[in-house]
Amino acid sequence: MKKLIFVVPLVSIKIVFSQIPLSIEKIEKAYDYHKNKNGKCMIIMYDGNIIFEKYSKNSFPEKLQFLASGSKSFVGIVAICAVEDGLINLDDKVCETVEKWKKDSLKSQITYRHLLNLTCGLKPEGIIRNFNHLTWKDLLSIPAKEIPGKKFEYSGVPHNIFAYCLQLKLKNKTFEDYFKERVLDPLGIKLEYKMRFKDGNPQVAGGACITGRDWAKFGEFVQLGGTINGKKIVDSKLLSECFKGSEVFPAYGLTWWLIGKISQKNTSIFTNLIIEDIGWDKITNSDFIPKDLIAACGAGGQRLYIVPSYKLVIVRLGDLTFERKNRFNDFDFLSLLFKNF
Repeated sequence: MKKLIFVVPLVSIKIVFSQIPLSIEKIEKAYDYHKNKNGKCMIIMYDGNIIFEKYSKNSFPEKLQFLASGSKSFVGIVAICAVEDGLINLDDKVCETVEKWKKDSLKSQITYRHLLNLTCGLKPEGIIRNFNHLTWKDLLSIPAKEIPGKKFEYSGVPHNIFAYCLQLKLKNKTFEDYFKERVLDPLGIKLEYKMRFKDGNPQVAGGACITGRDWAKFGEFVQLGGTINGKKIVDSKLLSECFKGSEVFPAYGLTWWLIGKISQKNTSIFTNLIIEDIGWDKITNSDFIPKDLIAACGAGGQRLYIVPSYKLVIVRLGDLTFERKNRFNDFDFLSLLFKNF
């Protein structure tokens, strides 16, 4: 590969491209795929420097982008901060905070870890997309249908229940205040929750909006094991808990998608459709996608990929759509970047 200088709009960074583990050709092909799949923003960061950044569809660097379920990954990081601050332990039972769950044979077994890795056994009646007619507290009445830890069920409900419980633990501070104080402000990034519950609380599993650059900066903080600019925000050993899959579903940690074995017998039909749509089953079985890749994934192809072994952070944002036609597919996109590496 030729040695050349690649300059991006954010800052004039001179980088010898042969040092970067992605070729220009691969990046350009991935960008073309992204753009043809209703893409709005694509950013690639290598070793803390943005080496590629392009916008389309009336998008621009300062625009807050809707993350959909990409919002979930923030909850896992906040949970680890709460562990470090002594507010919770991941394997504490939720019923110690939500006392009415003590009387339920299944709910009484649910831990914070079960909520975060989506193996809590709660079964929302129907698919809940809009939460604005509910309160956080209303979610506590959703029935448990499975023994906790025995089945993976993709849903935004458990993460919002976690946020409710943490807010009770905080007493005089909201979940949002704690998140801002503990993570956002130290990183120097801004985030807004555009979707909220009837009680005003944020829809933490799907309502966040952030700029592409700030999402990339958040990804770099995760990639560096909980530090930014040499300053520790959260302990790296504790942070690693986010990237351990459950025994029943190794491809999902504490709010993050992982490279891990997927067994359909341990998932619902709805969950299997999601896995198939984004191509995550193909990703986990590929022999070329880095095994330490982790991702935050949201509807419409909102993606934050992190590959610590290559010092890479990749942001991809697109129009929100639930149509199957022309839908963004993770396997197809990542294949363009990493196949024949």
